[in-house]
Amino acid sequence: MVTVNEITASSILTPQRNGSLSSGYDFTINPYLGCGFACSYCYVPKFPNARHSLPEWGGWLEVKMNAADLIQKDRTRIFGSRIFFGSATDPYQYAELEYGITRQCLEMLVKYPPKRLTIHTRSHLMIRDIELLKQFGDTLSVGVSITTDSDAIRQEFEPQAPSIYRRLELLKALKNAGVNAFASLAPLLPTNADRLIELISPYVSRVLIDEARWPEVNRSPELLDKYADFFEHESYQATMQKIARAFPQKRSSHRAIAAPPSSHTHHGGSAHGSHKEPLQLKLSLSA
Repeated sequence: MVTVNEITASSILTPQRNGSLSSGYDFTINPYLGCGFACSYCYVPKFPNARHSLPEWGGWLEVKMNAADLIQKDRTRIFGSRIFFGSATDPYQYAELEYGITRQCLEMLVKYPPKRLTIHTRSHLMIRDIELLKQFGDTLSVGVSITTDSDAIRQEFEPQAPSIYRRLELLKALKNAGVNAFASLAPLLPTNADRLIELISPYVSRVLIDEARWPEVNRSPELLDKYADFFEHESYQATMQKIARAFPQKRSSHRAIAAPPSSHTHHGGSAHGSHKEPLQLKLSLSA
């Protein structure tokens, strides 16, 4: 059960002066605080929150009722800027069915278009806004989270999130509509690499791939133990390399959904001292 509070936000744009998004984006926009999908590996609880503790993550949501008005207020900053939409929440979580805050924001962004807009989601609810998304043309790129080929694995790590099948439906709908999309395999969860490639390759030619990170905020560490063979460092790297080789477009990415560098998650929460650059730094997010 998610406790929902309606709030009046003081701002909607978060400047990206430092951190993983700063090289590719000027601002982030998050229409909600918190996330009802409650993925066990989510990095967002890593950032301090005065009102909520780590164990509460996924059980609370704050709806920025005035988000669209704030976009209009900041239209001169938004016009021609580079925006990442949904860096710390899923803009199409189930609350969007009732509130439509994301749609309101996108309707306002169409009026004051940014130079570049990236939206990240793991929800098929985005399909409702396909016609609106098409209005952004080539400035828009949509990242769809496909972390595994197995819905049984999804149910363990992301029990409150939409099924893998629903996410593939979204990728198909985006391709049919001519909306630029990529698959976000971040983090890569236990998967059959060949089957995952087969599932997503009809719809995307670009992927963002990264490993599981930030053990200090992982709320299901027992799953790292259960799937220790998959997360074993050398094997894990080899699986990511195999998937990466299947997708030809490999220009620089902007590490779209990763938090600032910290410890790297491996089985048992250990960190390897000599860690190579994550694979997604070699892959494409840009159109």
